Amino acid sequence: MSASMRRTTRVVAGVLTAVLSAAAACRPSAPSSPSETAAQFYTLLDGLGVRGVPDSLALDAVRPYLDTTLVQLLIKARQARDSVARLVPREKPPFIDGDLFGSLFEGNTSFGIRRVVQRGDTTFAVMAFTNAMQPPTVRWTDTLVIVPRANAAPKSPQFVIADLRYGAAWDFGNRGTLLGGLRAVLSVESTVVTPAACATPPCGTAPR
Repeated sequence: MSASMRRTTRVVAGVLTAVLSAAAACRPSAPSSPSETAAQFYTLLDGLGVRGVPDSLALDAVRPYLDTTLVQLLIKARQARDSVARLVPREKPPFIDGDLFGSLFEGNTSFGIRRVVQRGDTTFAVMAFTNAMQPPTVRWTDTLVIVPRANAAPKSPQFVIADLRYGAAWDFGNRGTLLGGLRAVLSVESTVVTPAACATPPCGTAPR
């Protein structure tokens, strides 16, 4: 390896280390209640500047707050986004922008916990959001579905987010649930991007 390549490798490694350290610094001590889980999760999302599906670094940072099923769907969503961007460059990939973790595409400028409802082992945390980036101010609520983490280690989050129920009351907001939305888009994308569609480059175009 040349001296130039070694220097480049060291610079890249240093940048990755700095990014990972910054992500870790965004995360406070492990929450011990559903309310703390909800508050820390959205604080972390805001600190990381997540738009669309989280990239690998951001997902590593928020993973401790999420149920395994949700994590796996987010990984598949990121893979679908990257596949469409690579195979169908003329199309806008799914999950590339917008706020997946709230009803409003533009996201929120502030949040709070309106109320917490306990039903058995499941906690429903009703989150009150505001977007005041430009008038008129938009306000809405979404509901996190929070469950105990199975076999949680003592210093890890004791509760995880299993789903998000959108509360949008406008035409173009996210509707239904986060799990349902991810599954629906992934089902469609799996039929759109296929090896047959990319038999001739550029992907999806007919030969001249």
